[in-house]
Amino acid sequence: MGQPRIVIIGAGPAGVRAAEAVVAAGLHPVVIDESPRDGGQIYRRQPDGFKRSASDLYGSEASKADDLHASFDRLKAQIDYRPRHLVWNIFGGAIHVTCEGRTEALSYDRLIIATGATDRLMPVKGWHYAGVYSLGAAQIALKSQACAIGRNVVFMGTGPLLQLVTSQYAKAGANVVALLDTSRLGDQIRALPKLASRPAMLMKGIGLVAGLTFSGVAIHRGITPVEIHGDDDHGVSAVTVRLASGLEQRFACDAVALGYHLRPEFQ
Repeated sequence: MGQPRIVIIGAGPAGVRAAEAVVAAGLHPVVIDESPRDGGQIYRRQPDGFKRSASDLYGSEASKADDLHASFDRLKAQIDYRPRHLVWNIFGGAIHVTCEGRTEALSYDRLIIATGATDRLMPVKGWHYAGVYSLGAAQIALKSQACAIGRNVVFMGTGPLLQLVTSQYAKAGANVVALLDTSRLGDQIRALPKLASRPAMLMKGIGLVAGLTFSGVAIHRGITPVEIHGDDDHGVSAVTVRLASGLEQRFACDAVALGYHLRPEFQ
C-alpha cells in the first residue's frame, strides 16, 4: 500500500510548518501556492536579484522570516512544490488548479488548507478610483517590486497592519502624508492592560508608532472616513476625514492604502 497523498494549499507560515510536520512523519506532501515564491503575505520573499536586507523588508519580524525561508529551503527536496498554481475548485476528491494557462486535477487523501488572511475593507465614497489599494496590496508592491503605490500616500483604517505597513513605507523613503486611524486613543489606552499579557507584541507596536512619530508622520486617531476624492481619468487626488474633534480635514495625496484588521482568506 502506497503512502497517502497529502496536499497543502498555501506556502505561508502555516503551510510551511504543516509541511515540516508531514515530512517529519515520513511523508512526501504536495505544496501548492499561488505566488512564485514561498513566504505568504507577511513573509513574502523578494524576487531574484533584489538585494534589500531582511531588516528592511520585514522590520521586527526579520528573524522569523529568515527562519521560515530557511526551513522551506530545507524542505524542497522532500516535497512536491508547485508555485504559481491557483486553486479554483475542490470537488470529488480532487483539487482543480491552473498554472500558466494549463489546468490539472490533483487527487488527495488528506487536504490541509493554509490560505492565510486578507484585508478587511469597508466602503467609502471614492474607493473605486485608481490609486486606492488594500494595505496588503501596498505591502506587496513594496516587497515584490520595491516600489510605492504613489508619490504621496495616505494610510487609513485600523489594526496592527496599518501601523506596520505605514512604518515600512516610511522606512523605505516614501512620502507618507498621514496615518488616519479610526480607533480612538481612549480605546487604545483602555486596551493596554490586555496587551500587557503579550509584552513583546506591545513593545513592537509602541516601537512602530514611536518610529513614525520620530519620522514626522502625522497620526490622527478616532477619525471617520468621509470621502476619497478623485476622477476616472487621474485617480485619487485627496482624502477627507472627520477628525476626533468633529472638524473635517482634507489630505492631498495620489494614493490611499485601506485596511481594517484581517479576515480569513477563504474564497
